[in-house]
Amino acid sequence: MSDHPVHTASNHPEEHTPRFRPSLITKLTLAISLILIGFMGILDYINLRNFRNVMIEYATTNADQVAEIIKQSTYDAMLKNDKDSLYRMVGRIAQSNSIERIRLIDRDGNVAFSNIKEERGSVINKTAEANVMDLISAIRPDPSQSRDLSRVYRTSSGQELLGFTKAIYNQPGCSTATCHFHRTDDVVLGVLDISVSLESLRKKSSEYRLQFIVLTCLLLLLIGVLITFLVRRLVNRPVQRLMKHIALVASGDLNARVSATSRDELGELSAAFNRMTGSLQRASEEINQWTISLEHKVEERSQEIQRMEAQLQRSEKLASLGKLVAGIAHEINNPLTGVLLYSSMVSQDKHLDPLLKPDMDRVIAETRRCAAIVKQLLEFSREAVPHRAAVSINSLLDGVIALLHHQPDFRAFTIHRFYDEKLPDVFVDPNQLQQVFVNLLLNAFHALPEGGAIVISTYLSRDGNFVCIEIEDNGCGIEEEHLGRIFDPFFTTRTDGTGLGLSISYGIVENNGGKIEVKSRVGVGSTFTVMLPVVRETQVKQA
Repeated sequence: MSDHPVHTASNHPEEHTPRFRPSLITKLTLAISLILIGFMGILDYINLRNFRNVMIEYATTNADQVAEIIKQSTYDAMLKNDKDSLYRMVGRIAQSNSIERIRLIDRDGNVAFSNIKEERGSVINKTAEANVMDLISAIRPDPSQSRDLSRVYRTSSGQELLGFTKAIYNQPGCSTATCHFHRTDDVVLGVLDISVSLESLRKKSSEYRLQFIVLTCLLLLLIGVLITFLVRRLVNRPVQRLMKHIALVASGDLNARVSATSRDELGELSAAFNRMTGSLQRASEEINQWTISLEHKVEERSQEIQRMEAQLQRSEKLASLGKLVAGIAHEINNPLTGVLLYSSMVSQDKHLDPLLKPDMDRVIAETRRCAAIVKQLLEFSREAVPHRAAVSINSLLDGVIALLHHQPDFRAFTIHRFYDEKLPDVFVDPNQLQQVFVNLLLNAFHALPEGGAIVISTYLSRDGNFVCIEIEDNGCGIEEEHLGRIFDPFFTTRTDGTGLGLSISYGIVENNGGKIEVKSRVGVGSTFTVMLPVVRETQVKQA
């Protein structure tokens, strides 16, 4: 078997060779050319017909003039009945290039004379030349009431001729002369029939038609060039600009605009495209803003869910740990009380060796320290029910700061207060919250370097449901891996700390319906944010 791949024909339409697509200029040029050809054909037919009629009328007029000349020239010869002179004169006139035949026919249809000898003395064919006989029969006694007759006919050889027949009336001089035999009551003596060749007319018509066709072709060529130029300038270029604009918009460039160079429909179309692109741009910007806003909201919600999960886990951990701590604290508290009591009694005994006095004092101090830790453990596990009331958070903070300022160690640091004086009251237990703020400020003081400062800010949350208190220091900061554990019991980075202050503060804030968060950067400082619920009218009434 062959290992060469088998190539199959593709059925994708884009791979087929594109068919010929006529351009707009080609379509307009062809359409207008066809219309012009039709109009020119009609105009050619009308002009040729009018030209032929005019030329026939002109030939008829010339034949009438020739007939009148013959009539006037032969008047004397007819009075004298000089037939030889009459025939010679008519024969000379018949030698003209445009005259094919001149005949004198009496009223009975007999050819008295013809420049064609074979026709002399013959009788005209009433069927073939009925027009001549119609004229003879239609002649009226009054010459003003009769009419001359012209006709166009073809000979047996195909030559086209114009026949003109004019009546010869009996004049008074003819009927009274002694040389004539015509009676007085004979009105018409005969007719003069002249046949004029229309060959020159045919040639001029052909020349005229040829000139008209050439002129039409030149006109069509000129019009085609003008149409191509005008359509390319007035239609094709604006359309190409629109197509380019559409391609740019399709590629995502919504800043593209079409330059409207005219005030016609294409200019209005360009303006409409610009308005449409502007609307698309505004819609795209709104969608982008919505997308960014949605991403921020999703991120905020995700962070909030993570915080809530962390808080829930911490609360469960604290609850479990609180039960354990409560049992341990109760078991340790009683022995510690006995140790403290008996060590105090021994220390106060007069029989105690003075050398043992410092050791006993150290035992008493460490026992009291253990008792204080056990007390904090009991407070941590007890979760006392808060006694809530409407409290001004700014006043509560001022009281805490005033309390701490009485201690000499804190006078070396600076506290900056930025309060929102229009804050609503919060619905909390003021004693428990005082303990929280004391713990937070003590932790901030311990983290501050010499000459450090603390910034306390209060403001209302965006949704208006919480009053926010920020306590910011420029101390050493908290390492990132420790941020998730600072509210855990017994976690501390200080050598003299118990690790219960922030845990107790966390529990108090949650019991009062609030939240506590922390942000910190090593070497920059830490910011603790406490969010407490705004007091509601229904809460005040229930309290």
